[in-house]
Amino acid sequence: MGKAKKSTKKFNQRHLKDELERRKEHKKTQKLVQKREVKKKRRANGSTEDEGEAFTGVEEIDDLAGFAESKPKGALAKLDLSKFTEADPTAAGDDVSDDEDIAALLEGDEDEDDDDMPSDSDPEDEGSDAEVGGEDEDEDDEEAVFKRELEAVSKKDPKFLEFMKKNDPSSLAILEDDDEGSEDEEGDEEEAEEEQDEDAAMSDAEEPQSSDATVVTSKMLEDWEKDITENQSLKSLKRLLLAFYSASHMESENESAPQTPYRIEGMRIFNKTVTASIRAVPKAFNYYAPIVNDKVAQKSGKKWGIAQVLIKSYLVSLLELLKQMSDPAMIQYLIKESERMIPYFVCFTRYTREFVKELLRLFGSASVDDGVRILALLSLRRLVSLSPPEVADIALKGIYLTYVRNSNVKTIANLTTIQLMRNCGVELYGNDANASYQHGFVYIRQLAIHLRNSMQLRSKESFRAIYNWQFINSLNFWTEVLATYCGDRAEEQPQFCATLESLVYPLTQIILGVARLVPTAKYFPLRIHCISQLLRLSSATGIYIPILPMIIEVLESPEFLSRRPINSTLKPLSLDSQLKAPKEYEHTRVYLEIVLESVFGLLADAIAAQSVRIAFPEWVVPAVLQLRRWRKRAGKSWSRFSKQLQGLLEKIDQSSLMVVQQRNKVDFGPANLTGANQFMSDISIDATPIGAYASSLRKVKAQQRATMVEAEMEK
Repeated sequence: MGKAKKSTKKFNQRHLKDELERRKEHKKTQKLVQKREVKKKRRANGSTEDEGEAFTGVEEIDDLAGFAESKPKGALAKLDLSKFTEADPTAAGDDVSDDEDIAALLEGDEDEDDDDMPSDSDPEDEGSDAEVGGEDEDEDDEEAVFKRELEAVSKKDPKFLEFMKKNDPSSLAILEDDDEGSEDEEGDEEEAEEEQDEDAAMSDAEEPQSSDATVVTSKMLEDWEKDITENQSLKSLKRLLLAFYSASHMESENESAPQTPYRIEGMRIFNKTVTASIRAVPKAFNYYAPIVNDKVAQKSGKKWGIAQVLIKSYLVSLLELLKQMSDPAMIQYLIKESERMIPYFVCFTRYTREFVKELLRLFGSASVDDGVRILALLSLRRLVSLSPPEVADIALKGIYLTYVRNSNVKTIANLTTIQLMRNCGVELYGNDANASYQHGFVYIRQLAIHLRNSMQLRSKESFRAIYNWQFINSLNFWTEVLATYCGDRAEEQPQFCATLESLVYPLTQIILGVARLVPTAKYFPLRIHCISQLLRLSSATGIYIPILPMIIEVLESPEFLSRRPINSTLKPLSLDSQLKAPKEYEHTRVYLEIVLESVFGLLADAIAAQSVRIAFPEWVVPAVLQLRRWRKRAGKSWSRFSKQLQGLLEKIDQSSLMVVQQRNKVDFGPANLTGANQFMSDISIDATPIGAYASSLRKVKAQQRATMVEAEMEK
């Protein structure tokens, strides 16, 4: 064999490992695509079970199946849903928690050009071209690429060629290649002067690399920062950026990262380098590329030609620091500083994607505190508001999948974190109504298809695909989104209500189907979760949902009417962190008493939600009759709850009397729907007898839950 070329050696040292990994991932992706194509062909030939027998046992399934095959209608029919097809479970029958990896989802095509600028040729972009573009081996030849670049620059500035011949070209890889990729085609004379100034500054900053690299000292940092602040010195700015890059890559696992002429030794110098860079560099950027109204004022001209290369260097270092830090206080500090740079991130599509990916990683990390999650959300929300629509799509999809993957409830202490993540996701979905509808339609439809398949197969595996925390918390997420923007904030953002309201019905059908999928006493906790979701949706939106029949079905279970409960000394169970009763709790009195407490609380909330309606006295009659019948049949076995039910019935009678008294004062007939809808609109639900009773039960339950969380945290 002949001697290997210099370019081959460089490629093996810097990119071979990454290239092999990329090819492995590419093969995996090809296999997955092939499997999906086979499944599609089988479905087209009618060989799958999707065309099986009709559902039986649940009336709502016909509507659910129709929604699973539906597309947006009306004005929203023109929205482009093609970008979300990868989320369609018909293409891959995996569970929601097994969707495509978020990191792969957010990578995108890193070889596309940034806005208002020519394509860059910095070392990282070369690596991304190798990953995404699949270029020929000739273009991977670094020696040939470098020669072409050198010839192009030498035509404009021969002095620069002489300088490069005397120095090691790899020592300026981070700034040097970016300079070439950021040249503007304005005036030859201005560009020549600009490049001469930059080369002079860089030649002064340049030092021999590797073992001969200059050790950064406190005096050097102070001088650079002072020179940047007082004189806007380009030379000092580049030196500080090189030192900052070196500091940020001290513990980097990227072996192909270019070397810099400066070396950081010790944590004291590391901290000083980072703080000096964060203090001085953004101010210098504001001189070369000022920010006006959260946007870079001018992305062209001499100053921008100088600034964009330096900005990209700073963003790379900042992102690398975010990846490496583990201390929550330091992470919060870096997120705040990164948020200041969002207008600059938006100028470079690739780094915007990387920033979104990093914020989502921090948002879903189990090792960070709630403060980091909130700051990550705030930065992500601002980034989405300033970025193009494709970035918003990535962020919305990423935050939902991040939430789902981290929504598995293991203890009651997890509920607080999951609730916070859900609230954060709901906030992010309040930026764009059309984008929120597209994501909501795709993922709610995905849940409907999972439920339809489970009801067709009716096996343990299919039930397990529905009865898990990821699926239930997905329902919780979309319930909260629709309850917020179609209810709580409907008056503030009417366009959201008008756009998202069409999703309320299919989501309600899915929740009803999940609650009745396995109607046994073992899954009473899951049914209670579903009833809570429907109650939240109905109360917020004002849309009537028949919740009382589902509650009374639980009360009329044989567990309470005919079967004798087993006495047990087990400790009380929290239904908030359970989807089914543990085996040792089944049929025990302690378990059934907890179920009755939850059912009576939901019963009071469901009746209270209708207590200011003009038809409340007549509406509540069937429920009152059934509750009195249950009290007569099961009251002796459940004496404590019989007394509680008696108190509930008294509050219902008092509320009915209150509505009748108010109704006697009205001066309109039943045909006046506007007057009927506005009936008792000035009276709060908590002001009614049943509303006050339900509120007191909620407060007691909240106190019990807080006590259990504290006890769990102390363990």
